[in-house]
Amino acid sequence: MMKHNILFLWLLSLTVCWLTSCSEEDNRVKYPYSCPEISGLEFSITNQAHAADSLYFSAKLHDPQTPLSTLEVKLMAGETLLGSQSIRTKGNDVSIVEKGVYIPFEADLEESREAKLILTAINVEGSEITQTFDFHIVRPQMPEVLYLHYNDEVVAMTRSVENPYLYLTNVSESEDGFPMELAGKISTAESLDDSKLIWGAAEGSNSAVLTEKTGASFTFDYRDWFVEQITFNVMTFKLGIVGYQKNLKIKDTELIASEGYFRAQINFTQGEEFEMSGFEDIEHAYNRDFFSYNQETGKFTFLRKSGTWEIYYSSKYNYIWVARMSDSAPACFWLVGHGFTCAPVWNTDYDSSNGWNLEDIAQMGYIVPIGEQKYQTTVYLSNTHKWDAFEVEIYSDLGWGKAQGMLLEEGSLSGDTEGIEISASNGLTSGDGFVPGYYRLTFDTSLGVGKETLHIERLDN
Repeated sequence: MMKHNILFLWLLSLTVCWLTSCSEEDNRVKYPYSCPEISGLEFSITNQAHAADSLYFSAKLHDPQTPLSTLEVKLMAGETLLGSQSIRTKGNDVSIVEKGVYIPFEADLEESREAKLILTAINVEGSEITQTFDFHIVRPQMPEVLYLHYNDEVVAMTRSVENPYLYLTNVSESEDGFPMELAGKISTAESLDDSKLIWGAAEGSNSAVLTEKTGASFTFDYRDWFVEQITFNVMTFKLGIVGYQKNLKIKDTELIASEGYFRAQINFTQGEEFEMSGFEDIEHAYNRDFFSYNQETGKFTFLRKSGTWEIYYSSKYNYIWVARMSDSAPACFWLVGHGFTCAPVWNTDYDSSNGWNLEDIAQMGYIVPIGEQKYQTTVYLSNTHKWDAFEVEIYSDLGWGKAQGMLLEEGSLSGDTEGIEISASNGLTSGDGFVPGYYRLTFDTSLGVGKETLHIERLDN
């Protein structure tokens, strides 16, 4: 009898070891194959849900032999993933009660969009089961009036009769119209606290995304326009205007407003004469490194190498930048830093600027070839802004490249050098006795990197 009991216990032990055997590789319990079950599914909607709202679901998860691991939740619209989350599950039985899934409201959402909620229960061995719930996402109901918030002002925007997605402010009563630039939010109620939907900062200017009350403001930028009304489209999430822009031309090419500048690509021939039109103060606006100006005829002459050049004009700074943004040494060099502008007149906007920008042409200088291994740029230098000094460096490209740039040394400066010094980074900075003004910088690179010379000429004595 004793032998039978020992044999029975040995067989029982062997069976248990087989059922919960341990892997020598990862030293964890291995469970026999089984598959999770999903039951008791309940949803807070029947066949449609509003964007910018939440869908709630409840479910029971069960696995008879293997502990549960996670419930993966995906919200899909066609092949587009709108959202996902992973819910940790433990044990063999789990109840999930009214779990919320946010339904995003994004630009260009049609009136009704097919969608599905995909629930996948997974156990610790990786076995899984999936349940899918099909429904439609519909646009939220919009009020007749939205509200624009900027500069501590709240301005009503009324739905257009012609376009139900478009909202407009009233025509501005100011002779200057609405600001050409502002930062703001748009909401569904006069108070942000009472608003269900609030639009704020997006990646680019003149567009918005849904945000919170404390979220960042969007950027509205229609420089060089007279803004009679501000518009917002709740389908595209784009900001627009009713107004008009200036008609600016160089040669026969019209400059088009884009991202705060009037822009064009124009082919010039060295030595050709041409006209500019539409500029209010052209005598200050023209680029002295590329053009000469005849006051008697009102015509300009192109001074540099023939080819296609990029034009950037800002009425805010009243200046025309000429460049090719893809150029690098020796085709050109780039002046970068703070306390300078290529415009001949200082603008107070630069007083608070940090400078050191490789993307905004208004904060860079294109150093153009003017002869054999000679380069020129003309800039206004100021030490009266936030840093109480100017500092500039010369780069060979717009990737902070200085290997082929210019490294100025003591003794390399000539001309009107009073108060201008070599900086610790082999650029230029202001010192004692410096007087802000408009300076022409002419570089000679014939002796190579580190041996360049710079002649400085003050133009506004």
